[in-house]
Amino acid sequence: MEPQGWRFVGDWYISPEISMSFDRDAGHRKFLEDVFEHENRIPGVGWGMTSWADMRGDSFTSRDEIVASEGWEWEDVWQVDLNRAVDEDGWEYAVESSMGGYGAVEKRYHLCRRRRWVRSRTLTNPEMAGKKDEEHLPDSSGWEYAVFFNTKFHHKNRHTDIVRRRRWHRKMIAQQPGTSPVFINKLKASSEDSSDDEGEVQTLSTPRMFLSLPEVYKYELRAYMYQARDLNAGDKSGTSDPYAQVSFLNYSQATEQVKKTLSPTWDQTLLFDKIVCHESPAVIAVNPPEIVIEIFDYNKFGKPDMLGRAFAKPKVKITADDYQENACLEWYTISHDGGEGGELLAAFELFAVSDNVTLPFQPEKHGALYNVPSGIRPVLKRTGIEILCWGVRSMKNFQLSAVTSPVVEFSIGSYIAKSEVMVNTKKNPNFPKPVLFLDVLIPIEEHYTPPMNIRVKDHRQFGRHPLVGCLSVGKLEKYRCDCLPLTGESTFEFDFTGLDATDRNSEHVVDFEVVEEYVESGEASALNNDKKAISRSSLSSKQGDTTQEQAEDIDWWSKYYASCGETSRYGDYLEKGYDTLEIYDTELEKANDFFNGFTDFCDTFLLKRGRSLDEEESDIVGELKASFKIYPLPDDPKEHMPPQHFSTLPSSDPEECIVRVYIIAANDLQPKDSSGLADPYIVVKIGQQRFDTMDNYKPNTLNPIFGHLFEFTANIPLETELKIKVVDYDIIGSDDLIGETIIDLENRILTKHRATCGLPANYCLTGPNQWRNALTPKEILVNFCQQNNIAEPIYYGKTGLKIGHRVLNIGDFEKHTSSKQRYLGETDQRLALHVLRRLQLVHEHVESRSLYNPIQPDIQQGCLQMWVDIFPKSLGPPGPPVDITARQPKKYQLRCIIRNTKDVVLDETSITGEEMSDIYVKGWLPGQEEKQKTDVHYRSLDGEGNFNWRFVFQFNYIPAERIVVLDKKEHFWSADATETRVPPKLNIQIWDNDKFSLDDFLGSLQLDLHHMPEPAKSSKACSLKQLPDYVLPKGKKCAPWKMVSLFEQKRVYGWWPCMSSELDRDGQQTLAVRIVLKYHSYLKGVISHIGVSVCAGRLTYKSTCTLTSTVDRFFEIASH
Repeated sequence: MEPQGWRFVGDWYISPEISMSFDRDAGHRKFLEDVFEHENRIPGVGWGMTSWADMRGDSFTSRDEIVASEGWEWEDVWQVDLNRAVDEDGWEYAVESSMGGYGAVEKRYHLCRRRRWVRSRTLTNPEMAGKKDEEHLPDSSGWEYAVFFNTKFHHKNRHTDIVRRRRWHRKMIAQQPGTSPVFINKLKASSEDSSDDEGEVQTLSTPRMFLSLPEVYKYELRAYMYQARDLNAGDKSGTSDPYAQVSFLNYSQATEQVKKTLSPTWDQTLLFDKIVCHESPAVIAVNPPEIVIEIFDYNKFGKPDMLGRAFAKPKVKITADDYQENACLEWYTISHDGGEGGELLAAFELFAVSDNVTLPFQPEKHGALYNVPSGIRPVLKRTGIEILCWGVRSMKNFQLSAVTSPVVEFSIGSYIAKSEVMVNTKKNPNFPKPVLFLDVLIPIEEHYTPPMNIRVKDHRQFGRHPLVGCLSVGKLEKYRCDCLPLTGESTFEFDFTGLDATDRNSEHVVDFEVVEEYVESGEASALNNDKKAISRSSLSSKQGDTTQEQAEDIDWWSKYYASCGETSRYGDYLEKGYDTLEIYDTELEKANDFFNGFTDFCDTFLLKRGRSLDEEESDIVGELKASFKIYPLPDDPKEHMPPQHFSTLPSSDPEECIVRVYIIAANDLQPKDSSGLADPYIVVKIGQQRFDTMDNYKPNTLNPIFGHLFEFTANIPLETELKIKVVDYDIIGSDDLIGETIIDLENRILTKHRATCGLPANYCLTGPNQWRNALTPKEILVNFCQQNNIAEPIYYGKTGLKIGHRVLNIGDFEKHTSSKQRYLGETDQRLALHVLRRLQLVHEHVESRSLYNPIQPDIQQGCLQMWVDIFPKSLGPPGPPVDITARQPKKYQLRCIIRNTKDVVLDETSITGEEMSDIYVKGWLPGQEEKQKTDVHYRSLDGEGNFNWRFVFQFNYIPAERIVVLDKKEHFWSADATETRVPPKLNIQIWDNDKFSLDDFLGSLQLDLHHMPEPAKSSKACSLKQLPDYVLPKGKKCAPWKMVSLFEQKRVYGWWPCMSSELDRDGQQTLAVRIVLKYHSYLKGVISHIGVSVCAGRLTYKSTCTLTSTVDRFFEIASH
């Protein structure tokens, strides 16, 4: 019955399932044919009675009788499928074939077995794809057969089939637009099933919908598949056998397979020539259907492995003008499992097929495959690729054996170059002949350049060459350069801008008198036998003694603090004309852009296993040190080849070097203790050598000052990785790692920036800036010219030289040199050093290296200030090491003698009514808990007190920094004392003694022992004017008072004012009372093995206090 709102059109007709008209290989270009060989046996008798069946167990043609369908060709022969749960012969066993339950292990009760035979075939005629022969087509009755209704139906009647069905259709259309597609269908019930009065059965029905389109359009898609790069490895060997499956609407084709590569070049065009689509070209041009490109790794047995998927949209071409425009290859990102899976270089064109427009010619064929057209394929250029295969590092074991004899294979496109086999990585991990060359044709545009594929194989016994590591270098633009001129002249350019307004290109040198500030003596220098120590002869004996005392304050730390700008810690270092150094706030290799990580000689590439093994935590299996030079070659092969870039190389043999690691300090370390602090110490490790300072850890600090030097011998490149750790010391349990940093020593030796030892600002034979390089500046300049193929410099006497096309004089660099500079070496050596510092070489420096913890690899745990010097033994012995031992405080004793006081405030009244005070004096140094007191001068009626009392204060003092060092435990349970630094200030207070109440404060005085006011000679001359910041009434300032240093003056005697917090009625500071206090001080220095230094200081006080008394004292300071 017709539903409401719908009506039938036409009669019922039989409609067989459409899929019955197509075979299993429909839509495939390659198909794997399979058939099962069955054998049965009787208990006690061997296997026999062979039969053939399909997957379901139905009888099938023998494998020898199976022929390829029309339009198909066999690719190989029949083979047993062993990529299943079967035994070594491919058999699987069961009790009875109809029961299933096959297993790979044979049992006595098994009565049947089977094995699968497979054979691949390829479609050669696309028109025959998926069509069945007429004898295998469904019959006109439309019946479909199956064993049961819940199983799959087929068109051929088999002896096991029990049920059958066929489908009837009748067209039904809606009477009005908007009619509901879900309706109640009324059916007439049969007489025996009818139970209601009307004899109808109602069912809820949703009919199948058919979309009728008035017109069909045809299109042709051309997929230009050129290449892919950086694909994931699908095989355990670290490579893949990739091919691309291109899907568009309900059409699909695949490219050919490329064996054993991660960067395949297909250079193939896929033609989809009969695409039927009901959308008009105008609609398709606005929103074309999406193309899905899937990359697979081909497996001979089993399913292919998915390597990634990319999406693209074709360029739609409708008119003849559109056909004339060539498509451009583009890189499409391949994604896999949420991450990157490489890139695909391809282009896609969708042509609208019509009778009015003729399609472009099909691309040329290479065999049975279409190539990418020449207008789309990148333009190739003859190019030379120099390969520097320097060596391998840190290779992991492969198959439980060490990688000892590797060989590296470089391939780009179809061009391959191989290195020589390394003899033994444990003796020399560098290749004996590291330079390889490839004459290739690659695209001119960098956008289309194929990647450089690198494969490392290990040569082992019995002719085995397993792949132990692989890599794909995708972007080669950084390695492109210009070819060298055929004359072999260097292209290096010197930068001497800023020296003179005009360049002196001639060899004329103006010789002028050079004032040498040194004379030679008979003492030999540590640098060389012919270098003499120097000393000043123009100074008097008295000046010489003063210079010797001041020089005791000058050490390397003075240079460091002067370079950092900490004015209070380097004294008069800069006033004496000494040089500073570079302080970098990052790693040395990142300090300047032109350093470029010191990879100018070679890069360090991380080798991967490819497809990670289950037992490996990381897929990084080693490192390869290599580099490339890519430059154009003449198109004519008969022309001369340009000179090679890798022509001047250092020796690849191991070099024994003296390494000095200077650890200065650490900043902002991560706390590791419950107190929020840490107890850090240093661990240095290289190869099998390990050094630490655990016995000298720095307690309770996050900014320790280390001052450690580690000197050892390293065999480079066998020991190249220098690892420096900062570890927290724990009394109980294991020590905690705070952070670590790693330095590649080999890169610092090989770089053209000469990162082995920094160049100082001046060439000094002795003194705090003594030359420590193994070579002199002139020798270093000659080596630099040889490495860069530059003519050696020509010297004109001691004051001029010619390098390149430039003539330079010493006056060009030392016009403004301070006359205070001492210990300078010979003029020609200084001139060579000035030239070297104009080049892009590493200067004397301190670098700051970030510390990282493997547990939190992306979070900085602090930074470490340090530098490294490397001296190859083949260049000779180096200079003396720099003494960076941290400044240690010396024990000092301050003796302060209180003679008397005068004009002390009378704070009490006696029984007789007279004003009086019971005076005593209290003194202490900052940071000392114990305060010393004099005896009490009772009943002073005129403010005068006589004592002749001596205070003795013990303290630790650093003369160079003018600072007092205090070591004190914060808690009684603390294991170590915490270091605190305070300025040397003496505090003096005058008090009135009371027996039955608290003592009354009368006045105070604070003296900075480095910068104290000069005392008055009498009590009458003692006033507030001695204070540096004293302000007269009405805001007027008095003349500045002379300041003295107790460490330099040695003896000071006189009167100082003491202050109280009381003010007069006008709010001004006044002289209320005078106190007579004789003050005498001197400095007594006991020379120890490290010496004594004398420095200046200052006085500070609170300007809101009033003058209440004067004091006379006697001081004595002694150092032990």
